[in-house]
Amino acid sequence: MNNYNYLFLILFVLFIKGSQAVINPAVGVVEGYYWTQADAVNGQYGSYSFSDRQKLIQMMAANNLGVYWFSPQTIDVNALWNTQELNEWTTIVALGASLNVKIVYGIRPGWLDTAVFPTILARLQQIASSGITYCTVNFDDAEGVDTTSQQQKEVQLINYLQTNLPSMTLYSVLPFAYYQDMFTSKTKWQNALATINGVSSTIPFVFTGKEIAPYTMQTSQFPTLSPSRPYKFFDNWIAGDTKDRISWGMIDGRVDSVIFTSQYGYFLNLAFPLERVPHHIYCLGLLATGSTTCSVSASATYWANYLNSNGFIHNGKTVSQVATSLTNAINQDNYYDSIADMEAAFPNLATIFSTPPV
Repeated sequence: MNNYNYLFLILFVLFIKGSQAVINPAVGVVEGYYWTQADAVNGQYGSYSFSDRQKLIQMMAANNLGVYWFSPQTIDVNALWNTQELNEWTTIVALGASLNVKIVYGIRPGWLDTAVFPTILARLQQIASSGITYCTVNFDDAEGVDTTSQQQKEVQLINYLQTNLPSMTLYSVLPFAYYQDMFTSKTKWQNALATINGVSSTIPFVFTGKEIAPYTMQTSQFPTLSPSRPYKFFDNWIAGDTKDRISWGMIDGRVDSVIFTSQYGYFLNLAFPLERVPHHIYCLGLLATGSTTCSVSASATYWANYLNSNGFIHNGKTVSQVATSLTNAINQDNYYDSIADMEAAFPNLATIFSTPPV
């Protein structure tokens, strides 16, 4: 994207931010996907690039989304940053602060021994040095963490961090038992959470509900724990974790509206790369500000304008032609084995998602 387009995007974001509803601090997005090198797109994998992360936060602010949560599965979030990485995250924090988007960094301790507690603390201290003041501790999909002894150590770690790192707020915990169908009944699920539920009851727990990627989510699908605590919903619906397909289907009409309020909290786990999800971010912004449905054509037009502003429409097609094809693709919501198959079905989208921007 050239400097003119970049400046225009920033001015557009600030205009939208000042003219629309207030940012919702209970709703946001998460980079929580599996993006392996085998699924690289234009050479990128693992997580969004620094420049795309800046664009994402700007897009979030323009759509009234208040929380950006970084916790991808296929990079080592526990490794210390080099100087460049620290500088980039310091820039991200400053951008988030200027747009009222909270930056949350997730760590993944994995299997625990108390001897590693100081190492984890040192990592979080470096994260805090960038200006990040919110973190999450995630035990989802980690090996060997489902035992009572490991969960006791998880409680010890959380208590240790709260004592030794008062400058950082533990935004939430993602337990190993993060969805019900890991067990044969809801009662057994709740029993499996009893040990980790020993942490402070003010710390929210994050769940995906009954399934790992449920089509619908109601508050009744959260566990019932004693003592009770705040719950947040981690929505995996669009996170396909593959380079070969695009998540067409819209996210509206699936989740209890109260989950988008401060009583709970909602995080959309994104797909990759960024240029494949603007329609979802646009729709989420509407849901975050009280709407219950999203116009497909408006979402597709927003998406097409993003693609155009960022150099992806370089196939001789107009924004209108691309928006029409995106609208049709969303409405049809067909499964394609590859991007090439999708492009054959929608020639106006050829090269947009398979070649780098210009």
